[in-house]
Amino acid sequence: MVKTGTIQDILNIIAMLASLAPALIILFRRAWQSDVLNFLMVFSLLSFMHGLLTGLLPVTQPGYAFTHAAFSLGEFILLLFLLRPNSKQRWMRDLFYIFSIAFLSVIITVYALMGANASASTVQVLQNLILLAAAIYGILQLLKTEQVFIFQQPLFWIIIGAIAFSCMQLLLAVIPSAKPGEMAIMQALVVTVRSLFFIVAAGTKMKNPAVKTTGFNDFKY
Repeated sequence: MVKTGTIQDILNIIAMLASLAPALIILFRRAWQSDVLNFLMVFSLLSFMHGLLTGLLPVTQPGYAFTHAAFSLGEFILLLFLLRPNSKQRWMRDLFYIFSIAFLSVIITVYALMGANASASTVQVLQNLILLAAAIYGILQLLKTEQVFIFQQPLFWIIIGAIAFSCMQLLLAVIPSAKPGEMAIMQALVVTVRSLFFIVAAGTKMKNPAVKTTGFNDFKY
């Protein structure tokens, strides 16, 4: 019988390699001219570091919860900024930034006062709810602007990966309490599924030169 620890180690390695794969594909293709793929490459490297450091730490060690929470927050920030609203109206963009800064301030305050062990699960549920809402809004915007070549847009596959990841994380949050090792195995599977969509995004090749690869073309910083 294969031990849980062995399965966890194998899945952690698979998840790490899958997380790193989009960055390697983008570098191999020299496709970093696209803003979306630049974000994806940075996210891929951050996710790889996340898996590497949490894989080195025992799940029961106090530092594991803090490391996992810190990297999850970093990944959330990157994806949320990538899925920022595509609007020409300045007030909507300002509202998005105000909300993002306020939410991040609350998260940092909660972690500082309560610690990662006590608050990480609640905070990550809120993160995934917000990310899911942003991803659904993003796919609706993308459908309006890129109806014909949507499957050739890297952003489409990134959004689908974000939706799948958020839904699976929310599902794990409502599952009855599992052992730390079992939860780590499920987390590795969730990350691997997300990385598969991101690998497709990194390898997507545009066939229509008239369509830009950034997806949300009219966004103003």
